[in-house]
Amino acid sequence: MVDKLKKKLNSRAGESIGETLVALLIAAVALVMLAGAISASSDVVISSRKKLEKYYEGEEKLADLTGTTSSGSIVITDTKGSISFENYSVIYYQNKEFQRTPVVEYKMSE
Repeated sequence: MVDKLKKKLNSRAGESIGETLVALLIAAVALVMLAGAISASSDVVISSRKKLEKYYEGEEKLADLTGTTSSGSIVITDTKGSISFENYSVIYYQNKEFQRTPVVEYKMSE
């Protein structure tokens, strides 16, 4: 193997036109694939940016809403006993524009 490499390096013969064309074809295909990958990644970035902007718009609208407030007590029971929280205030908000799951905010009353 080493002898073949030395012989090739010491040889004055050049590459054939066929080998040169194959190398150019491989390079051209690689550049086309690179351009496709860059295009696809930029499409993903644009799509995710639009979704994120819609999410933030929805969050801003949700923060501006006034919710329904109610108070009560919460009791959690399992096999070892129960825990109760008295005077627990619950505020219920819903963002209907994006058809998202309602958001419930729990606040302990003082």
